[in-house]
Amino acid sequence: MNEEEKLYTIKEVSEVVGISESEIIRMVMIRKLPAIRVGKAIRIKEDDLEIFLNVFLGEEEVKTGYREPVLYTAEQIAKILKLSVDNIWNLLKTGRLKGFKVREGRSSWRIPAESLKEFIESRTQKTV
Repeated sequence: MNEEEKLYTIKEVSEVVGISESEIIRMVMIRKLPAIRVGKAIRIKEDDLEIFLNVFLGEEEVKTGYREPVLYTAEQIAKILKLSVDNIWNLLKTGRLKGFKVREGRSSWRIPAESLKEFIESRTQKTV
């Protein structure tokens, strides 16, 4: 008996990836993210989501089933690091925090979870 593949809703994909639902729908419409229709609803297969994340994030292997977002907004990072959003934008623009823009505008930055982890580790390492 074959195990049934999980189907994600737009909202679930949005939470996993850390991009707005409208942006996920846009990715589906421009065929960057494969999807299927179930009636009027849009569903994304687990395998398609994993491939999308691999390509989107440029990683060879991305685990699915994250409880936390794979991508964070600058505003989310500001709350996590207890810094102002302006400070986060400055870190992004200078390359000290790695991220990318999904569209033009100030709140369009996305920061991969791995980049946040690397930034925190680099800031907490002590030099002897």
